[in-house]
Amino acid sequence: MVKTSYQYQKTEKCIAHRVIVMKGNQIMNTQTSTLNGVNVDLMSHDAKLQHMAVEDLAQKCAEETDLFFTHHNYDSSYCLELFRRAVRNKDERALEVVITQYQPLVARWVNKHADFLLINEEAQDFIAQAFERFWVSFTPAKFDKSQNLAAVLRYLQMCVHSVITDAWRKFRRIRLEQEMRNEAQEVSQPASTPEDRLQNDEFWQLIKKKSKNTREYAVVYASFSLGFSPREILVEYPDLFCDIKEIYQLKANLLGRLGRDDEIKDFARGR
Repeated sequence: MVKTSYQYQKTEKCIAHRVIVMKGNQIMNTQTSTLNGVNVDLMSHDAKLQHMAVEDLAQKCAEETDLFFTHHNYDSSYCLELFRRAVRNKDERALEVVITQYQPLVARWVNKHADFLLINEEAQDFIAQAFERFWVSFTPAKFDKSQNLAAVLRYLQMCVHSVITDAWRKFRRIRLEQEMRNEAQEVSQPASTPEDRLQNDEFWQLIKKKSKNTREYAVVYASFSLGFSPREILVEYPDLFCDIKEIYQLKANLLGRLGRDDEIKDFARGR
């Protein structure tokens, strides 16, 4: 069948349209964003994360963490990817970024730990020990079992608890050994006379009578007879006291009354 002039014109227009569309697609393809030479548009989110530079991940992790602490929606995948590289790939740069990013959080965990307040050590020591224990014990297999970033951070917090608890046990053991040595020295010394024991018993009976309640008496007795600090009193008598401030207040109240009490003054003068 012979084509008419109209049909030729229509065919030429269709061919021209296809050429334009093909060129447009080529232009669009050349404008597609790439990441490390890889077509980003064809990648999943997880694949994009694996191709991101550590510095870019660090920036996104910091931004998303800020959103979390300001109670906004956030994406934890960037921070989790940093942990993955540090734990599974042994990426030292990723490790440095993770420590920098989460050191303030670990510091808060350390400072809020109850046993840390009883140990005379710097918080920075425990922060460093916690990260060190995390890298040693949190194996790639454990990372694979972690469902999300929260699970990884729970393990890190557990490491904080472990290093502080170990230090507290060591501190208690040293103190117990010192107390045993002191007791041994007291045994080797001449025993106190019955008059000394009677006077001591009479004194504390008088203090007990002047105390308003058991809590006041316990604070003063533990402070002066046992030599406990307020923090040690809080640990030894958790059922009696809520916080250290309460211990200080009770101690101050009782000592103030005893200082004004005539019977206590007479006893101190030996009458």
